[in-house]
Amino acid sequence: MTEKKRLLEVRKTIKDKKPEFKQQNFGRKMRISDRWRKPKGHQSKMRHRFKGYPIMVSQGWRSPVEVRGLHGKGFEPILVSNLTQIDKIDKKDQAIIVAATVGDKKRLAIIEKAESLNITILNIKTDKFKERIAKTRSDKEKASIEKADKKKKTIEDSLKKAEKKEKDKNKSAEKVETPEEAVEAAQEQKAEEKKAKDDVLIHKE
Repeated sequence: MTEKKRLLEVRKTIKDKKPEFKQQNFGRKMRISDRWRKPKGHQSKMRHRFKGYPIMVSQGWRSPVEVRGLHGKGFEPILVSNLTQIDKIDKKDQAIIVAATVGDKKRLAIIEKAESLNITILNIKTDKFKERIAKTRSDKEKASIEKADKKKKTIEDSLKKAEKKEKDKNKSAEKVETPEEAVEAAQEQKAEEKKAKDDVLIHKE
């Protein structure tokens, strides 16, 4: 075990035992926040370190100086938001954290470049991210194809309706009724209307 790994294990042990240091009377009064503030009251039981009262900040809870600020894997974390920043990374001692504001397209480009340079990425599971991107792209392509087919079908239906309307218009233009035919059609329409009225009267009775 290297010295760095040993110190990381020591830091982990210290942090597991480290208590939460909070301001005196936190939880009793709404106006008091949970930030650490040293108690300065003359009769403060916490300042006197009486048994049963919250613990005060004291030496011994800090991490070893050599591993202070390092990631759990032993790398110095560097925040990255574009491709040019990756070139400055020392892959032996440093690793990257991709900024939360970076979009999926640029994030994928950063992941591919980091993998080509063998640089560790601390805050992204690359395999799952790539699967999600591939699935999203396939869904978008499928949706675009369906949309194009629907649009094509709509255009075809509208063209068919227009052709049918044009044909009906031409037929009605070609068909010219004589005066006798027009009189007969009017008489038939009147007869049908009279029959409909009689049916209504019969049903009312």
